[in-house]
Amino acid sequence: MKQNYWDVSDILASSEKIPTRFNFTVPGIGHLDNQPGKAIKKDTKVELPFWLAQSLAVAPVSGDASIIMLLAPDALNNTVQNAIKSDPVSIDLHSIAPNFYILAERWCALFTDEELSETLKKLCKERAYEINNFASNTSKQINNNFILSLDEFEKKLYKRTMESNRNLRDWLNDQA
Repeated sequence: MKQNYWDVSDILASSEKIPTRFNFTVPGIGHLDNQPGKAIKKDTKVELPFWLAQSLAVAPVSGDASIIMLLAPDALNNTVQNAIKSDPVSIDLHSIAPNFYILAERWCALFTDEELSETLKKLCKERAYEINNFASNTSKQINNNFILSLDEFEKKLYKRTMESNRNLRDWLNDQA
């Protein structure tokens, strides 16, 4: 997956902390676990920014083993996935992770998780349908709870859909 160096949402998603577990004892990097100068022992769990965790997880140290093992972030745990499967529209993605889709896309690309990818496709389709409904609402009665639950990607989608609908209405009025 290509990262956009200049995109603020991409930068924020890269800095999202995810849980990891060290596969080896590593001397001198205790500052990652608030213990400067000390070693991080094998099987220690530490939350690291996604960009760092990803780099450490794919770099082999001994045979096929890497320095750390990535653990599923809270935003993509089984509880969240079950909630998505049961009612995708009612989930507050913004409170789970403001850049949920970027984080999820990176996670899926890293692990080629087909089941999670399908769940996320369903989530995106159903929420996009609702976003379109709200953006097309000309009576200005908007469910603020739903709008507040949108992650940053969905907010951009909502804004662009609303602008597109407004431009279409203006064009149709000019044609009449």
